[in-house]
This record gives sequence, C-alpha cells and structure tokens, in this order.
Amino acid sequence: MGTTKTPVLWTTGAPGAGKSTTAWGLYTRIVEAGGNVAYVDIDQLGLIGPPPGGGEAAHAIKAANLLRVLGILRARGARQLVVSGIVDPGNGVEPHFEGGDFDLTLIRLTCDRDELRSRFLGRGSPAAALPDLYAVADAYDRTGFGEAMDTTGQRHEETVEALFPRCVAGDGPVRVPGVVEPSPGPVTVVTGPTAVGKSTAAFSALRDLWAREMPVAYVDLAQLGFANPGPDPALEAANLAAVWRGYREAGAKRLIVVAREFLPEHRRVFEEVTVVHLDADAPTLTERVGRRAEGESALLAGDELRGVPPVVRDRVAARAVTEAARMRQARTDRVVLDTTGQEPAETAAALLAVLAQ
Repeated sequence: MGTTKTPVLWTTGAPGAGKSTTAWGLYTRIVEAGGNVAYVDIDQLGLIGPPPGGGEAAHAIKAANLLRVLGILRARGARQLVVSGIVDPGNGVEPHFEGGDFDLTLIRLTCDRDELRSRFLGRGSPAAALPDLYAVADAYDRTGFGEAMDTTGQRHEETVEALFPRCVAGDGPVRVPGVVEPSPGPVTVVTGPTAVGKSTAAFSALRDLWAREMPVAYVDLAQLGFANPGPDPALEAANLAAVWRGYREAGAKRLIVVAREFLPEHRRVFEEVTVVHLDADAPTLTERVGRRAEGESALLAGDELRGVPPVVRDRVAARAVTEAARMRQARTDRVVLDTTGQEPAETAAALLAVLAQ
C-alpha cells in the first residue's frame, strides 16, 4: 500500500497577478481553521548571486531548494503545503514533482491586461517595467501550464475563498525535525529588534557584494518559519540548513542571514558564524516603524506593519523598544552597530565594513 502524498497548492502567474497575496491568504485561512499547514514563497529560495543568474539555472536552484524544504515540512507532519511564486515559463514545475511524495495543484492566476497593469503599479512597481510584465504574462498564456483561474474583478479575499475548499485544513501530530549537522561558513547573521533596518541594510550589502562578483547567498530566517503549529525554531533551523546546502551546491561561498533573534537552535546549524546586531534608540525605532507602516520597505509575507492604523503602529513601536532593551542585555558573542539617527545607506555601509573584515 503506497504512502499518502502531501497536497501542495501552488499559486503562480505574472507579477501583480496576486499569487503571493492569495497564497498567504490561503495559509492564514487554514491556520484559522486549525490546520497543520506551511507556506513557502519560492522567491525566498533563490537569493544567490551575483546576477544575472536568471533563466533555467535560477529556476532549478529554487526548485531544488523547494523540494528540500517541502520534504522537511512533510516529515514534520504538514497536512497541506501552500507555495507561491513564478515558475519556469518554458518547462513549468510539474517535472520536479513527478514520482515524489507530493500531490501538486498548480493554479495560474490571470486577469485582463488593464487590471494587471493597475495591480502592478498599485504595489509600487515602475511603469517602465510594464513591457516586461506583459511579455511574462504572454509567455505564461502561451505555455498554458497549470490550471488557469481568471481573477478579473475579484478581491483577493474572494480568490482565497474560491481556492480554500481545495485545501486540507486538518490538524495532526507535529514531529520534531532531526538534528542538523553543522555546515561550513563563512556565515554572517544580522539581528536586531523589529523595524531597526536589518533587511534593508543586509540586502543593500548583498547587492554590493554581488557587484564585486562575490558569490553570496541570502536568507531571511522568518520566511522559512511559516508553519502551524508554530513558531518552531527547530523547523527554522532545519530549513535554514537545507537551503544553505542548496546554495553551496549552486556555488555560493558566503551566506548572509537576517533574523530578529539568532537562537541556539539556529546557531547549531553552522560551524562558525559572525553575528552583527543592529541597535537604535527609542525615537529612531518609533520613526522607522512609522516609515515601515507607510510602505518604505519591500513587502514580504507576514508583514505586520504595511498600512496598519496608528494604534497598531504604536503598539508595534512599543514592542520594538522593549525588544531593543532586552537584546542589549544579551551576553552573546556579537558585533553591535548603533544605528541611531542613521539613514539606511549609512547603516548598510557600516554593515558592509564589518563584512569586509
């Protein structure tokens, strides 16, 4: 008797089609229903450079890392896996799943060109990129992979409700991931309280290293931990180790990790690691929380600040100040950078100087 396959619902489509918003909505809907579920944004599994990577190589790196992560989530006991992100317009993703442990449903979200344009520009993308957007949409329409779902005129909530019945919202036992063997470095982990500017500084430094032709990979640890029940540092550690192994196989010589806190479970993944902690005073953190709420950062899954009302913004700012005070008391081996009053470019330059050492 064969082993039951784990269902994977993957939303794809052109930029602006709503794939990430829909997938995140499905994940949170299943969480609300008490389901044992996990969500993965495939774009977070291919952050390796220097660019241009692109093409089949980039798709292959993402697919290989995705299968590693899905395997870990399946072993943990996930009853439903939700994935979002672009697929190889020439080859799709189905070949990667053939004969495996997963039952893939690939949903290709579409909408008419006027609405696609409106959604694309509405999320802050530049008008100059519209020709490229239409080229991608045309390529997806030509190949016709997956199951097309026209979302013209739909709100994201309606798309989520239409797909929700096709997911498993069941609970079940959670199994602890196995012990991870430490991997070689060099690895730099950037930590700090909410909204201090970790991702902005780290990604800016990453782009600078790519410009110098240094083969470096990047991981946002929070993006590897979307699983219910959770949070689960052991799961984050297992996923982190798997993705870093994939990046090393793809040629990366160095890794930058962003994490609010770097716990013992995470630290055990690496043989040697340098932690750079970003700090800031209360007024600076409060200001940065406000800027995040107004949209001054890349929108990632799980963002708790984009567009929130002032009462929520103030609550998050107070929490960030408390986090910063608690983190200052830590007795761990780390480099501390005080970013009080700095512009993002100044913080990125300070971080880059540490990386250069």
